[in-house]
Amino acid sequence: MSNETNLPLTAETANAIVNALGALVFATVRQLPAPQQAAFANDLARLAKNEERQGQAATETILLDLHRAAVAAAS
Repeated sequence: MSNETNLPLTAETANAIVNALGALVFATVRQLPAPQQAAFANDLARLAKNEERQGQAATETILLDLHRAAVAAAS
């Protein structure tokens, strides 16, 4: 494991952050009972829809990626 803590913000590091968040969502959802897994995924979808309404495409896209990770973990 690297001790590097100052990564430049590039497309590569932004993608790595989104991937890490997806992994965190996946691992978290797997620890929840089934009804809470579905609620977690639904909340992410609802948050993404709110971002879409506000014209925040980047945040919407990230939340949709996290929603997909939650759904994958729940299945």
